[in-house]
Amino acid sequence: MSPSSLVQKKMSLGKIPNDVLKSIVFKFTGVKNPHVISGPAIGEDAAVVDYHGKLLVIKSDPLTGAEKNAGWLVVHVNANDIAVRGATPLFYLSTIIMPENLTVNVLEDISKGIDSAAKELGVTVVGGHTEVTSAVSRPVLCGTMIGEPSPKGIILSSGAKVGDSIIVTKSVALEGTAILASDRYDELRVALDDGLLKRAQGFLGKVSVVREALAAAETGYVNCMKDPTEGGLLQALNEIAEASKVGYSIDEKLVPIKQETKRICEILQVDPLKLISSGMLIATVPQKAEEQVIARIKEVGVDVSKIGEIVNRGRSVKRLSGKTEAVEEFIEEELWRALKTKPRQ
Repeated sequence: MSPSSLVQKKMSLGKIPNDVLKSIVFKFTGVKNPHVISGPAIGEDAAVVDYHGKLLVIKSDPLTGAEKNAGWLVVHVNANDIAVRGATPLFYLSTIIMPENLTVNVLEDISKGIDSAAKELGVTVVGGHTEVTSAVSRPVLCGTMIGEPSPKGIILSSGAKVGDSIIVTKSVALEGTAILASDRYDELRVALDDGLLKRAQGFLGKVSVVREALAAAETGYVNCMKDPTEGGLLQALNEIAEASKVGYSIDEKLVPIKQETKRICEILQVDPLKLISSGMLIATVPQKAEEQVIARIKEVGVDVSKIGEIVNRGRSVKRLSGKTEAVEEFIEEELWRALKTKPRQ
């Protein structure tokens, strides 16, 4: 698509497509600075700058898809993107944009959530901004997290190598499952057991990948790590492939998925591999080192599975049916559709 026609393209809910980012957003980044080690790029989750000989990892991320536990969640999603660089999250700045006519207790709940998550992670809230505006219909939160790399160095999304094993932690679509089980609870309980929905809501407590990311980074063997957010597992793998100039091949039957996720996705006609998946860490490691990395992650009490490998070219998933499917270059997040879809009875 030509630049002139690209600017007329209507945008859908969710992440901005890669072609728009590269052709428009990444063109306008201010002055060049030699202290920027890693700046704006497809698939790179956090910036890295050299500040007078000290490396800093910096990340900004909003929260727009969840309403319950939003303050707690926005801190963790920002911390995740610091940790996948092999860095420890330290300082957090909070922006809270509120709609008119909400009571102060809503702001208090958000602030308490931010405080709780920060204390869990050992993070200090150092500033931010809070306001009420008619421009939004529900709270919009955005955070900026600053972290410090480990002595093992920085891990980039562009580091995946052909032949690497692809390993993942926990289960796919944890965040998406929790959001749907909470926000669509009344409709889903018609078809699903109340206990199942309550367990699914509890998946929100599993969204942090800081513990396993830092444990994996300690081994010194990890080439690439990523926290799959919008677009889920497949979009995260696409971003790794784009950043590293490689391909990937995974087997859906090897992807860990909770029964609660499976049932909710079936009823809402959602592909769990395309559903927001904070809580699942993706790492690529040399095959000769995969056992060491897997063992280290298990030592911190986190489940881990191998689901495929990095290949020279092509992006594919072997579906449960046995059919191998080419993956499109950009995956639209399934959550937005699932929040509106009539449940299948």
